[in-house]
Amino acid sequence: MKTNGGRMPESYQPGDMNFHYNREEREAMLSEETKKAFKKSGFFSLNKRNLIILADILVIIIITMIFMPLSMTRHKNAKIDGFRATLNAYSFDGQVLVSLKVIAPEDNKEEAGIVSAKFHAGNSDEIISDMDLLPQLIEKPRILRAEFSSGEPPAKKAYADIEINGKTKNLSVNIKTE
Repeated sequence: MKTNGGRMPESYQPGDMNFHYNREEREAMLSEETKKAFKKSGFFSLNKRNLIILADILVIIIITMIFMPLSMTRHKNAKIDGFRATLNAYSFDGQVLVSLKVIAPEDNKEEAGIVSAKFHAGNSDEIISDMDLLPQLIEKPRILRAEFSSGEPPAKKAYADIEINGKTKNLSVNIKTE
């Protein structure tokens, strides 16, 4: 029976070819350059293109997570003369309901002012004006409201022109469907 390097084959039949894999023997036959390349190579160096694509995807996801919330709410909220104003709009039963919430920056029981708003929805020419006193307590905000018919085609955005102590801001918000 023929042996290969002092080892006996697992099974031997005359005329059968038997192949045996020995990792140490195979690595011993490699050149020094190849051995160094295998030692240096790892997950990141073997797949440089895939690593670059993965890094690009991660950067895009991070940028999206940071800037999308900022861009979606930039017209919905405003700070006017220290007061915080938030615009919301909902579509319900063929009507568009718009509300503006004004919150005081701090408790101020002595000074009173006026907040006025002109609301309009979508491409409609209808404008509804509302006016109220500015809130004096943080926990008691003022809420101004307007109601429009949804129209054909239904309105997609609601707008408010707000004036507080002579300073004005324009807010817009997408109308949410209820």
